[in-house]
Amino acid sequence: MTMNYQTRQYLFNLIAVFGLAGWARAVLANEPPGAPPGHYQTSWLGNSFSGASNRWVQNFFIDAQVQPDGTVNTWSHWDEGGHRFGVYKDGTIIGNQDVKANSLEVTDRAGHHWKLAVTYVDPGHQEWDFVPKGIQCDGREVTFPELFQPAALALANDGQLMVADSLTGPRQQVLFYDVADPDHPRLTRAFGERGGIRSGRPGEVTPAKFWGIRGIGMDAAGNLYVAMSEMGTVLRKFAPDGKMLWELYGLCFVDLFCADPATDGRDVWGVQEHFVMDYAQPPGQEAKWTSYSLDRHRYPKDPRGLTFVKQQGEHGLTSPQIVYLNGHRFLFVGGMFASNFINIYRFDDEIAVPSGLILQWSNGLYNTDLKWPPNKPPGTSIWRDTNGDGDYQAGEFAPNTGRVQPGPFWVDKKGNVWMAYGFFRYDLQGLDARGNPIYRGDKITVLDLPEGVHKPARVVYLDESDTLVVADEGSDMRHIGRVFICPHYQAGNRKTVSFVSGAGEETGCLAAAGDYVFTGGWKARGRIWVNRLSDGAALGVFDPGATVGGVENTGWVDLLTGISAFRRSTGEYLVFVEEDYKGKVLLYRWKP
Repeated sequence: MTMNYQTRQYLFNLIAVFGLAGWARAVLANEPPGAPPGHYQTSWLGNSFSGASNRWVQNFFIDAQVQPDGTVNTWSHWDEGGHRFGVYKDGTIIGNQDVKANSLEVTDRAGHHWKLAVTYVDPGHQEWDFVPKGIQCDGREVTFPELFQPAALALANDGQLMVADSLTGPRQQVLFYDVADPDHPRLTRAFGERGGIRSGRPGEVTPAKFWGIRGIGMDAAGNLYVAMSEMGTVLRKFAPDGKMLWELYGLCFVDLFCADPATDGRDVWGVQEHFVMDYAQPPGQEAKWTSYSLDRHRYPKDPRGLTFVKQQGEHGLTSPQIVYLNGHRFLFVGGMFASNFINIYRFDDEIAVPSGLILQWSNGLYNTDLKWPPNKPPGTSIWRDTNGDGDYQAGEFAPNTGRVQPGPFWVDKKGNVWMAYGFFRYDLQGLDARGNPIYRGDKITVLDLPEGVHKPARVVYLDESDTLVVADEGSDMRHIGRVFICPHYQAGNRKTVSFVSGAGEETGCLAAAGDYVFTGGWKARGRIWVNRLSDGAALGVFDPGATVGGVENTGWVDLLTGISAFRRSTGEYLVFVEEDYKGKVLLYRWKP
């Protein structure tokens, strides 16, 4: 569309009347609007590399193969950025090449062919998640002493067979077997701490604690490599004496992180990751990965550890929120479209234990023939871990409210769960004897619509200012339209101020903290628009900078709740944004 001078000037003057002249100039110039006042910088978490210079650790490791010179080739069933075939060496990424890496088969020096026999969990939809049946030599079954769940094979320099004992087994180690007599393998040593991530201080990440091993190998110098891929990818190199030489990781796939409100954002949590932050460090170096809160051995039905739930059935358990109730930390987790269920976890030190589940619909899981949760009754329901074992017994389910509809939610500081669709609130009934939050289908509060709101699709409630932020649904549930801000909501006010995000019709998610509302669009490539909470005025946009390779190296925001925000005591805002194109979470740090 072309405009003459008079038309352009008229539009500028018209929009300026509403305080949006800066936005207008950006739109007419086909450029993003300017940054909000103050200083902001772009950073990232969850990946060893930012995505700039075409470097990031891929989404998954399904198979890995180690070359004599220390090159590690990996295969993935999927990588959002297209690097399904990783090539790693000397602690960096050097390529993307398919060498047919295979962790399930190896031939020893005597010419015997060893193969890991497996049954695939959901062969109609997945080609990567398996349960091992055993190890075969030249087609015949062989019994390995002290082996629980073999997950990968390789050959050591001395001819011994290396076997990764992982998945949900108790070892989580790399085992070495003398196979001179192939019918009677003899265990000679184990590498790694027995028990893996649950050993020592459970959940604490240390070099020799493993989980989800999918590939192993040894180079010509005797260095050992361990590739892990459970709900994030980790590649470690160890010297022959066991010292870790380097580590690479890519922990994110359709993931989001959130700040811990009890530590002023010093701690940052993902669905299964815990980082400790040092904000004095430069972008990309603030986060130290300290723990992994998923224990598949003790809690094998935890949906975070089941790919057919986390990455098929809900297409990503994500969008975590940390809430403290009676001084105890809890993790609330939604999904990509927040449509199936709300998972609630209590903490045993660093391990998150399944504690509660609010089912939002009665349908089966997306794109899988498998069922979850176990013992689920017909219809929607609420589960609580009343016996404290972190499992799902039939007697622990109770009826849900008929008002529930699939959609996003928000947990306030009192533990009440605000539901966007249906527009009601589960009111916390306290904690039970096991420390689980109590929610009941008959203990809800139906909420009044604020002025101007028609079909709530997103909701955030800020306790400290008694402010409710609600977004109306846009063209469908993935999109939102006008955003309404209602101060003093619980005090009785229903009047609102409102705005339309600069992301326009592509707007999909919002967050609010302190004095501001943050919105993002599906195809906006990580850009985040900032509006003032008091009057809805547009202030500008955060734009991915050179730190992460610019907007061309960021992807869509694929979540209904793809942003989280937090205001630190210093006045600095932390805005986390899901960005899976190159396997990370964006972090905007803004000091107004």
